[in-house]
Amino acid sequence: MSTETAGTTEVAGSTWRRTPIRSNVVAARDGRTPVPLNIVGEETLVKVSAEDSEGTLAFFHLVAPPMSGPPRHVHTREDELFYVLEGELVFELDGERHTVRAGDTVYLRRGVVHAYQNFTTSDARLLIATTPGVFAGFFAELSAATPLGGLPAPDLLDAIGTKYGITMLGPPMFQ
Repeated sequence: MSTETAGTTEVAGSTWRRTPIRSNVVAARDGRTPVPLNIVGEETLVKVSAEDSEGTLAFFHLVAPPMSGPPRHVHTREDELFYVLEGELVFELDGERHTVRAGDTVYLRRGVVHAYQNFTTSDARLLIATTPGVFAGFFAELSAATPLGGLPAPDLLDAIGTKYGITMLGPPMFQ
């Protein structure tokens, strides 16, 4: 839900100053951050930031190496859309597993417990859109607090997740 006051828009508890919506073009290998983000060991490019969209949308390109994937978790503030560009992933949605491949789409409403894992020996590439876009702040904070090339400490992942309305519910999926 969003609300508007003089000069600002509030979306999911975050306030954005209204500015004219600008268009931009982001090249294939570029992102809106100086370097790619490290999200649980997955290289992530921010293609559209919350600032670009006044908080209504964020859009990411992510490379999931073999055996990577986030722990089971649930979002309370945003919906997610995943589009697989290359490779194969196993998604778990409320306990049910689905194998998705290039060209497949996964849509998640907030409140759905989920995780995904790359069980193959090749990288998978995917696009992720979140609405509203304040979720981009979670990615930015998590990456900044994660050692280069490493994984975040579980307590850190929990703390940052809680700040953004995300509850971690368990370890990553296993085969």
